Amino acid sequence: MSTLEELFRFTAHLFWPRACPFCGALGESACVLCLLPCLEPPMPMELGSLPLWSGGEHDGVLRELVLALKYGGDRSLGVAMGRALGRIFPRPDADLLVPVPLHRGSERAYNQSLALAAGAAKEWGISAKEGLVWSERREEQTSLGQEERKMMPRDVFSPVTKSVAGKRIVLVDDVATTGTTLERAAETVRRGGGVPVLALSWTCAPRTKERMRSVR
Repeated sequence: MSTLEELFRFTAHLFWPRACPFCGALGESACVLCLLPCLEPPMPMELGSLPLWSGGEHDGVLRELVLALKYGGDRSLGVAMGRALGRIFPRPDADLLVPVPLHRGSERAYNQSLALAAGAAKEWGISAKEGLVWSERREEQTSLGQEERKMMPRDVFSPVTKSVAGKRIVLVDDVATTGTTLERAAETVRRGGGVPVLALSWTCAPRTKERMRSVR
């Protein structure tokens, strides 16, 4: 790289500190069009009685994007990822996208699942907002094993009733590992008077994919 090119990149970074990791576009955490080829063909599955739409297995580039979203401190990446999901899947018959809530005491500056929900909502023309809260302080799911996740109490979440009551809800999480978190979220929505119609995740763990029955 020439000195002039290095100077240009340095100067550009001062004004546009973000750049798409795929095409290098300045000012973009990731371009939606660049993210689309990373996603697998739509994988509609069933999570109990709830359909699950996932962008692919939690591996490779898709996994690295989740880690960047969680720990990179850039919410706009999640919005772009959510928009990519919104383009590969058809608009659902729903009123609201509700993310799995951020853990109490989390040091993250934003809820990565809400960022995904906001992106998909933008593509589908549906609202996205917080509708669930943790009922108690718990370890973050990333620190729990498969069996510990499955033992999650049924009342682990509480509904924000005025947000979910009477609405058809799409539940959103970044990764469906065992599916238990989304199942508990769906149960909570029902308790709050809402109707969970779909679960949406950026990725799902291979074991989760095996556990769920394909609906295609």
